[in-house]
Amino acid sequence: MSSEAPFIQARGLGKAYAPLTGWNALRHLFLLPAKEQGQEFWALRNLSFDLSRGKVLGIVGNNGSGKSTLLQLTAGLLRPSEGHIKVQGRCSALLELGAGFNPEFSGRENALHSSTIYGFDRSEAEARLEQILAFADIGDHIDAPVKTYSSGMYARLAFAVAVNADPDLLLVDEVLAVGDVAFQARCYRRIEEMKSRGTSILFVSHDLNNLKMFADEVLLLDRGQMLAKGDPRQVIDTYLERLANTPALEPQGRGQPDGEQAGGRFLDFCFTDSQGNAVQHPLAGERYVAEAEFEALYPMEEPVFSLQVQTLQGVVVYDTSTLMKHQPVRSLKVGERLRLRAELTLNLAPGPFRIGFGAAILEGELPRPLNGTPQLTFEVIAQQPAYGFANLYSNLELHYEN
Repeated sequence: MSSEAPFIQARGLGKAYAPLTGWNALRHLFLLPAKEQGQEFWALRNLSFDLSRGKVLGIVGNNGSGKSTLLQLTAGLLRPSEGHIKVQGRCSALLELGAGFNPEFSGRENALHSSTIYGFDRSEAEARLEQILAFADIGDHIDAPVKTYSSGMYARLAFAVAVNADPDLLLVDEVLAVGDVAFQARCYRRIEEMKSRGTSILFVSHDLNNLKMFADEVLLLDRGQMLAKGDPRQVIDTYLERLANTPALEPQGRGQPDGEQAGGRFLDFCFTDSQGNAVQHPLAGERYVAEAEFEALYPMEEPVFSLQVQTLQGVVVYDTSTLMKHQPVRSLKVGERLRLRAELTLNLAPGPFRIGFGAAILEGELPRPLNGTPQLTFEVIAQQPAYGFANLYSNLELHYEN
C-alpha cells in the first residue's frame, strides 16, 4: 500500500432510512433491507472526502447532522445507501462507551476479548494486557464485572483497548468527554503519539479547542450535508456563525392566552464590546455588553427578565435575573417595549459558549419561562491557557526550599 494512498476515501456517500412502519419495522429487526414505503429519511447524503496517513479530521455539527452516522459507515457498522467509502488498514473505533463489552465479564476479560476482535491471537492479546491495564488505571476494579463500572471507568478501559490495538485508523465519537481532566490529557497525549507514528484519526467533538489543537482539517455537517471542510479555525468560525444566526424559538402568545397567561417576544439581541462593536471572539477577563429589546404581546403582570451563559452542551455557567437581584419590573401593557442591557466580565476559560436573555412571568413565587428567548454563540480567547468553565487567573508559583 502506498504511503500516499488515503486511509479513507468517500465518494457520494449517503445513508437513508425508510420509515419503520408495518413490515419495514420487522425487516429492520432482522437486519433486512427495508422496502420503499413513505418518505425516506437521509441521515447523510452526497458526502465526499479523503483522509490521508497521519492526518486528523475533526467533525462538527449540531445534533442530528450525521456525525455519528458517518463514523458508523466508516467503521463498517452501517452500509451506504448510495456512494461508497473505502477504508484501508486496521480500524479501531470508539463510537459508544463499552460497545462490545460483555457486562457480566470483568474488565480484564473484556480487554482480552476485545483485543482478539482487533485481530490479535490469544498470546498477543495477553502480551498487550499490561499496557492496556496501565493506561486504563482503574485499579482493583479491573477484576470486577463491567456492569458495575461508572461511565468514566468504561471510557478508560475502552480507550485503553482501542489505542493499544496499533490501529492504522482511529475513530472517536465524543467518548473523551467522559472522565476526569487528567485522563483526558493522557488520551490526547496518546493521540499525538499515534498521529506522529502515522495513525489517521477521525473524531467527533463538541470541544472546539481540542479540534483546533489536534485536527489538521475540520468537516462541518448540517442535516446530513457537508457545508465546509478545511482549516480548523475557519470552519469552526463558520460553525459558530451558523449557531449565532440560528433563529430563536417562536414566542408563546401568538393566539389569545388562556386565563392569566401572558406572552412577549424579543425583537433583537446583540453582544458587543464597550465601543458597541459586535464580537464573536471576546477576550477572557474583558468587559462586554449584552443588549436586547423586548415587546409585550399581551398584558404582563410581574414580568421577570434574566441573563444566562451556557456551554454548547447546555451546562449553565452563569444565571442572574431581576428576581434574584430584587429588582422589581412594573407591569407591561400590550405593545409596550423595553430595552435590556447587561455589562459583564467574561471570566471564562477559552472555548465556545452561548449567551441569552430570558423572560418569564410569576406564578405564585416561581417564574414560568416564556418561549422565544434569543441566544448568541461566542468563543472566548485567552492569553493564559485554562480548562473548565471559569478562568480564575491564578498565579501558580513554585517556591523551592533548601
